[in-house]
Order: sequence, then structure tokens, then C-alpha cells
Amino acid sequence: MVPRVMRWLEPPLMDSGASESSLFYHGRSDLYCAYYVSKALEDLTLGEVAVLRFNGVLHFRFGYPNDEVLQAHALYTSGLEHYQFHIVEGSPLIAELEEQNRVHERHVPGMYSKRFKHFVATFHDETLEVVAKEGVVAGRSSLPPDKAVMTFAQL
Repeated sequence: MVPRVMRWLEPPLMDSGASESSLFYHGRSDLYCAYYVSKALEDLTLGEVAVLRFNGVLHFRFGYPNDEVLQAHALYTSGLEHYQFHIVEGSPLIAELEEQNRVHERHVPGMYSKRFKHFVATFHDETLEVVAKEGVVAGRSSLPPDKAVMTFAQL
């Protein structure tokens, strides 16, 4: 299956110049990501940082590539864009995880593609990829990302 990258429209747009996104991971459960919201959309009564929560995380990676070399990402030609949030249909990453799980005695073919979604956020200095059951906007905060992510993770 050829991957198809689509915009994930729920999260508020990120500030493309900000380089301070933060993560907090709760073991094999939830991953939180906090980032600065685009100043063009900022509503000062709600805060300047948005927090995402990924439930039922199977796998995630955070780091390279940054915005300067995003075109080298394997999904770039499938629609991956700078400073955006995406959902990948026909994910090669989910297919790779499924193939690895094939050695498990209770493996059910196609289980991962039915249960999980592949999310990609292309921040200024890093890319976040998450394979999880669900991704939601947990809320907004006036705290910096490193403090906001911890606040939401403790709720």
C-alpha cells in the first residue's frame, strides 16, 4: 500500500520559529507533547502552549530530521509538510512494526493497522512520529512547554 499523508486538523497550528517542544512518556501508555502555538492564532486568554496526548502508544521517535532536511524524510514525497501535524494512511512504519510482531506466537495479521494510527508532527528542530491508538488535544497552557507537558501528564 502506498502511504498517504494527510493533515491532522485538530491541533492548533505550531509556531514555526519555536524550537522548544517537549515530551513526557508514561511507559507503555500515554505520550504528551507540548509546543508553542502560532503567534498569528494566539488567544491570550487560553495561553500560548498547546498540549497533545497520545493514548495507547505502541512506538514513537523524536528528533531528526529537522526542518532544514525534512525533504529527506521517507514520507516527504507522500505529502509531509513543514510545521504541520499529519496522519499517515497506509503507514510503512506500522507495516514495519507489524512485520516485527509476526514472530509473536499470538500475532494476528493486520491487527496493528486496525488498532493504531501513525501521527507525524514536523516541528522546527525535530520531527515527532507516534504510533498510537488515539491522538487528541489535551488542552492549552500559559506555562512553557517543559512545564505544561508535566502539568498535563499529572492530571
